[in-house]
Amino acid sequence: MRVVLPDNEACGNDGPGDGTYQPALGLTLALLSAVLIGGSVILKKKALLRLASKGHTRAGDGGHSYLKDWLWWGGLLTMGAGELCNFAAYMFAPATLVTPLGALSVLISAVLSSQLLGEGLNLAGRLGCVLCVLGSVLLVLHAPQEQEVTSLRDMADKLLRPGFLAYAAAVLLLCGVLVVFVSPRVGRSNILVYVGICSLLGAFTVASVKGLAIAAHTGETTEEEQLHRRSP
Repeated sequence: MRVVLPDNEACGNDGPGDGTYQPALGLTLALLSAVLIGGSVILKKKALLRLASKGHTRAGDGGHSYLKDWLWWGGLLTMGAGELCNFAAYMFAPATLVTPLGALSVLISAVLSSQLLGEGLNLAGRLGCVLCVLGSVLLVLHAPQEQEVTSLRDMADKLLRPGFLAYAAAVLLLCGVLVVFVSPRVGRSNILVYVGICSLLGAFTVASVKGLAIAAHTGETTEEEQLHRRSP
């Protein structure tokens, strides 16, 4: 089985550097990002559990002792490195390929938590991991071959379309309801409230990261063109 990647030339896509995407590099960075982010969650939780066992006030109850723990900071820095890899991946591969691989960080966290934290996976957890892997693989193998956004002007045009504006308004309204009304009442007893908020806002973070990657690539290309024109 091989991964069928979108035809950049047919779609009119321009990637960094030589004018085409580099999917292999993009997918490698996305996988590395999943590993780093999944591992960072374990490091931070291990630090919090260690502090709780020593009698420190838990972070959920207003404690801030974790800010003095080197293991927690190691987890935070590891997560930062993972996010940087994820950002770079959007420069070298389409979002339809990079985004699904982010779900693998959940699988990595589940496996590491069972090995390092002694948290066993029940049948539902194992089924969830399998579905996570299958979903990521299916999305990568069957990524739609549609035109990718390769300039800030193209992105601005797409973001100002009525369909996206209506979708953005609905998402922000739903997030507001969850944060203001639902979270104070059942947030501490139902994790799905915070998962829903993060998932809804994630729709905007993907577009934002893609825009920053395009801006960075456009800036590098503009500087190279200016230097080329100035050279004799």
